[in-house]
Amino acid sequence: MRYITTFKLKEILDIGEPVQIIDTRDPVKFKECHVPTAINIPQIDLPDNIDKVSREIPVVVYCLYGVKSDSTFLYLREKAKIRNVYILEGGLFQWATDIDQTMPIL
Repeated sequence: MRYITTFKLKEILDIGEPVQIIDTRDPVKFKECHVPTAINIPQIDLPDNIDKVSREIPVVVYCLYGVKSDSTFLYLREKAKIRNVYILEGGLFQWATDIDQTMPIL
């Protein structure tokens, strides 16, 4: 597994480096709050939406705490053969703690 910290992802976003961020939570939860520029592809829907995942730029996946992202990471790496994939360490909870304390994550 490869992880990226919330601070590193924020730095990438701030300088405008290309990155695709995928929120794997339920669409209702995604609408409540998410990391800026993230798209919503629930984990269960990933196989049917694999064409939406970039092969050209780094991909960061996250869930609420980062635990369920392991299976998404493995699917993208092993089944879809996408190599430049990272898990957001601590998930959205850590993002809200470190970067955006105004997020209504719970």
